[in-house]
Amino acid sequence: MPVTISKSHVLPLLACALIALAAFFTQPKPTEAQEGALIGGAIGLGVGAAVTRGRAGGVIGGALIGGVVGNEIQKNNRRKRRNYNRRYR
Repeated sequence: MPVTISKSHVLPLLACALIALAAFFTQPKPTEAQEGALIGGAIGLGVGAAVTRGRAGGVIGGALIGGVVGNEIQKNNRRKRRNYNRRYR
């Protein structure tokens, strides 16, 4: 079953995506945790919008879940890098 987004939701979703991109590129370099949360939130926002066909709850929920997952992935990557550095110094 193809996922469709109604025409009334396309413009607000594009506006949110453009604002997120503008904020991402105009801010100073975020910390790794913030970067993971931003990327995860953006991916979650897109997935939530696609799955729930643009419903606000699904979009917000997808962004929140994606942000948490992205943060946890970055945390795990930092731990791996820290342990690697300790072993091979």
